Amino acid sequence: MAKSTTYPKTLFNLACMEYKIAIIGSLESIQGFQALGVTPHPVQNPEHAGETIDKIIAANETAVIFITEDWADKIKDYLAELPSRALPAIVPIPSHQGSTGAGLRNISKIVEQAVGSDILKET
Repeated sequence: MAKSTTYPKTLFNLACMEYKIAIIGSLESIQGFQALGVTPHPVQNPEHAGETIDKIIAANETAVIFITEDWADKIKDYLAELPSRALPAIVPIPSHQGSTGAGLRNISKIVEQAVGSDILKET
């Protein structure tokens, strides 16, 4: 019989928690993600989108919130006011209507903060 090993409570143990992945956007853009295990949160207006993000953050069960770029643009002021935190990461993705460029702008901003220069900018 194998000996049972107990580990002290460490960051590793905490890092092994299971987190959810959520997606926010119009129903047409996000409904297919449920088949992949992503929790869809369809929204109808900017206020509802902000309230949905607040609820997801408060539940402390989600590691990544994907938000369609069209909705990220609609609530960009709200997103800019959110305190900086490791989890959940809020990641803009293209909607069923295509990319608005919001995701690339967000990545460029993060890279510029980390590196000190926008190395992704096209010359």
